[in-house]
Amino acid sequence: MTVYSVRSGDTLNALAKRFNTSVSEIAKANNITNPNKISTGQKLTIPDGFDRPTTKPTQSGGSSSGGGSSAPAQAAGNGGPVRDSNGRQYQTSSDGTPMYKQGDAEWGSRALGTGSSISAAGCAMTATSMAVSKISGQAINPGQMDKYLDSHGGYVGNGLVWDKAAQAAGLHASKQGWSLDTINKQVDAGRPVVIGVDYKAGSGGGANGTDHWITVTGRGKEGGKDVYFANDPATGKQITLRNEGGRLVGGPSNYKSTGELVTFSGGNPPKPGTTPSTPATPSTPSTGGTTGTGGTQAPAANATSLKGVTIPSANLKRGDTGPQVEQLQQALVKAGYMTSAQVNTGPGTFGPKTEAAVKKFQADHGVESIGQYGPKTRAAFEKLGAKVGGSTPSTPTTPTTPTGPIGDLPKTGNAFIDRVAADAIKSQRQTGVPASVTLAQAMLESGSGKSGLATKGNNFFGIKGEGPAGHVTMPTKEFLNGKWVTVDANFRKYNSPAESFADHGKFLRDNKRYANAFKHTDDAAQFAKEIHKAGYATDPEYSNKLISIINKYGLERFDQIGRQ
Repeated sequence: MTVYSVRSGDTLNALAKRFNTSVSEIAKANNITNPNKISTGQKLTIPDGFDRPTTKPTQSGGSSSGGGSSAPAQAAGNGGPVRDSNGRQYQTSSDGTPMYKQGDAEWGSRALGTGSSISAAGCAMTATSMAVSKISGQAINPGQMDKYLDSHGGYVGNGLVWDKAAQAAGLHASKQGWSLDTINKQVDAGRPVVIGVDYKAGSGGGANGTDHWITVTGRGKEGGKDVYFANDPATGKQITLRNEGGRLVGGPSNYKSTGELVTFSGGNPPKPGTTPSTPATPSTPSTGGTTGTGGTQAPAANATSLKGVTIPSANLKRGDTGPQVEQLQQALVKAGYMTSAQVNTGPGTFGPKTEAAVKKFQADHGVESIGQYGPKTRAAFEKLGAKVGGSTPSTPTTPTTPTGPIGDLPKTGNAFIDRVAADAIKSQRQTGVPASVTLAQAMLESGSGKSGLATKGNNFFGIKGEGPAGHVTMPTKEFLNGKWVTVDANFRKYNSPAESFADHGKFLRDNKRYANAFKHTDDAAQFAKEIHKAGYATDPEYSNKLISIINKYGLERFDQIGRQ
């Protein structure tokens, strides 16, 4: 689609001829009742010629009841067909990513945002539907995605809220700086990415000239040259792009990438070349849990056996923490209402994800959906075979550390460090992370507690994802391809600074890639080097900066207190 700003002298008739469409289609896409009245500066969504709904009948794939969708009328790639949660069948590209066409008659006429349709302006949403379907293993078609977005605040005007769209499949999305290396790593891991392209020079497209979005699914070689494969919402088919000076070029209208790139995190994607499918049972954690809309199949009551699962005896609600909360989370994972990845964003913390999972479990098992765990919810778990009480879920072993009183702490002369030193020591005693490293990271990552992320989200460590209090979207600088770039990302939000410090220690302890660091808990400098080497930050000077802060303020004295 194209977004055009009306200029003096423009008419809908002239614009229709210029963009190879019709006055009625432009009027319909923009809710214009009088085609003779447009104003200078008015933003118009221009339906692209290739975005019109197909008039050619398509072959039905599976059930067509309930507004069912038809399979796109093109040959299947070697990934084979997939079915959504309603049993409708779609062809896939060679890597197994569904090939959806935004103008498909089954959903093309659905209203998109506040004044257009999927057919006219749904390329970004359709491209995202394809990507998250592959990554999550669920076939979520554009009609289902649009329904989810309508009820979850997924549009700003006609603009797509990327992360909301990803959440339909239990994932998250973020815009990244343009990098073929990023694309390569993602698609090689079986994770499609969405990129912006310019296909109509001078059309006045959006940011960076983007007037269309496509889903890059893989790469290979043709004629000895590197090529990339993408699913195109305009055609509903797989296309081939070539690398021309770092830009991807090709497709039906000689698309040219504009530098806009969206990647998706979370989920457990199938290996490249395999076919995504709707989970056979709701107990598979890799489906991204259930969201109620967006194509996810809700578990049926008593469908999953929870024999051998232990559930907590205490009543729990949002804001509670501890082993019994983690016990509940593990039961929800087993039942298919949370994923391990979701739990890992806040193990033992009853946050918004746990609350949403409890509500969904309650709704599916005849319990009032209030999001609190109590006697009725406990009884519903017991009906599935779970037992109350017993041992709590196993967690990674933590260092045995002293638990004596912290007492009065030495002053460093830095107000921020002096204010949070006790929290760093508590984290060391719980997780083994040297307090000096924690304090240096907090100071560096949060600008001594003055950063927007720290003030808005109580996040002092730049940890991305969902926290106990949700997330905060902030611009952040990343060192990519030898230069600094600014990208938007979601960061964990906490209810208090102490919660941030505790989660930081758990984050390092529970993440296997930082395992080598825990061989050096008695050497702060080496610990800092190891977490840097494992990828905590992209700044090439990150560990040197941490060590400099540790030395400047004599922070290793707090490590000694942490061992007492």
